[in-house]
Amino acid sequence: MRTTGLTGTLDWTDTEGEERALVLVHSLGTASSLWMRQMEPFSEMRRVIAIDLPGHGASTADDREYTIEELGQDVLAVCDDAGVDRFDYCGISIGGQIGLWLALEAPERVTSLVAACTAARIGTADKWSERIEAVRDGGLDSLLSTVVAGWFSPSFADRDPEGLETIRRVFTSTDPIGYIGCCAALRDADLRDRVTHISVPTLLVAGSLDVSTPVSDAEFLHERIPGSSLAVIEDSAHLACLDRPGDFTRAVLEAWAKW
Repeated sequence: MRTTGLTGTLDWTDTEGEERALVLVHSLGTASSLWMRQMEPFSEMRRVIAIDLPGHGASTADDREYTIEELGQDVLAVCDDAGVDRFDYCGISIGGQIGLWLALEAPERVTSLVAACTAARIGTADKWSERIEAVRDGGLDSLLSTVVAGWFSPSFADRDPEGLETIRRVFTSTDPIGYIGCCAALRDADLRDRVTHISVPTLLVAGSLDVSTPVSDAEFLHERIPGSSLAVIEDSAHLACLDRPGDFTRAVLEAWAKW
């Protein structure tokens, strides 16, 4: 049963013959457009189902707090609606944490997992409570400069001004209700004691300049998830898939080739 307004916003494939599905889930405050640099290469190999979190992109939001479990169940509901039983999964930040939950709770559905710029425990409860209050008091515009600045390496604005402007627009157009609800999910989620039970093929991706989920968070997961691989994207901050799209895409494609 779907518990939020989560929706698959893009179902796209350029493949021929038998389809293998890939589910993409973005980070807090962005949308499925975050994957703009991966859509073409990924769709050449997979049927891509890109999902918007509640209040993000095309998804609606209920005025309440969410949990990682609810968001994970809604990903499964979107896949059910699309007629997809098993899928490769790639998520970043909160999307990556949802992927960890799916690998734990629905391993029969997850063919492989890419968990990027994420952690078993992202931040602290106090940090997320403060973020929630900041959005309630000043809206998302009040966070634009500080939050987006932490997403990218210093050279990103010169390398990809179009991408930066797109993400800035997406951030400020996010529904504060959905943003707050997802902040609550991050505030309460803690998978540190459980990730050792993940058994699906797993690639962990980290940005060398990421402050929100530093390399040490990926190393924590790598040490505990049996058989996992770790790719560190140099000169990349939190949103590595857009900050260094070529390196990010290459790391994922190389992992798929091994699996």
